[in-house]
Amino acid sequence: MVSNFWQKLKKPIVGLAPMDGVTDSAFRFITDKYGLPDVIFTEFFPVEAIVRANKKFTDNLIYYKTKAPTVVQFFGSNPESFYQAAQFAQKLGYEGIDINMGCPDRNVVKKGGGAGLILQPLLVKKIISETKRGAGKLPVSVKTRIGYDKIITTEWISQLLETEIDVISLHGRTLNQISTGEANWEEIAKAGELAKKSKIIILGNGDVRTRDEAVEKCEKYKVDGVLIGRATWGNPWLFVNKIPTIEERFAVMVEQCEKYLEYYSNGNFLSMRKHLAWYCKGFDGAAQMRERLTEVNNIEEVKKIILTV
Repeated sequence: MVSNFWQKLKKPIVGLAPMDGVTDSAFRFITDKYGLPDVIFTEFFPVEAIVRANKKFTDNLIYYKTKAPTVVQFFGSNPESFYQAAQFAQKLGYEGIDINMGCPDRNVVKKGGGAGLILQPLLVKKIISETKRGAGKLPVSVKTRIGYDKIITTEWISQLLETEIDVISLHGRTLNQISTGEANWEEIAKAGELAKKSKIIILGNGDVRTRDEAVEKCEKYKVDGVLIGRATWGNPWLFVNKIPTIEERFAVMVEQCEKYLEYYSNGNFLSMRKHLAWYCKGFDGAAQMRERLTEVNNIEEVKKIILTV
């Protein structure tokens, strides 16, 4: 196993989880600047589109430097495509590569990707091998779940450990659960126990709402770290336990818009609407402001709405 940034991070590791349609470059920039998580993951990218040089995806894959190491996440089911995508990511400057083996989206699973890979251990080993070959000295990680239609944590994690992957991030739900019910941290703890005698880092994921809670989970369930997802929406300050003023919220909201326009000059501003709405909570008139922000088309409209509050 090559030397990599993961082994240098201070434990417990508390990072930003990969989230489709959320952890774009602008969101990552803002979270890094105001929260400084230990590690940051991108949203996921299809390896087949990267291999075909699909401009829609390759443009969004451009690496933007952050203080925290940034790991790019790929999904798919073709080992050769993972090899080529890993080579591309290496050239762009990412600090690590993550393989998505947990996405519950039916279209992704139907094609054999995401959480569908849980049912294909032999294919998984080929994908990891080819990704590592294409990654060069970059560390390779996997983000997955505790099972497909039933819990198989011990069997599944044992198979992943055999590949000598650098990091396993484990979401405490099966594919069938998607995001329902409570994340099963007892199962995540099993993964930590299985990996105890290896150098493989185990990160837990699921239903963590604060940094303090993340640290508590690490201590209680004996894992190396935690990735936080939905709790970061509209709250980049989560990682430093800061409660921002309304003025700070609005200023960072505008800054994220500016970064989005900088990084995605030809992008659709409509994808910013959900981010703007997430900032509106905890103050009088927040619900009305959220409603107005879900209809904006440009940054000028955002600024006008802020002035009326």
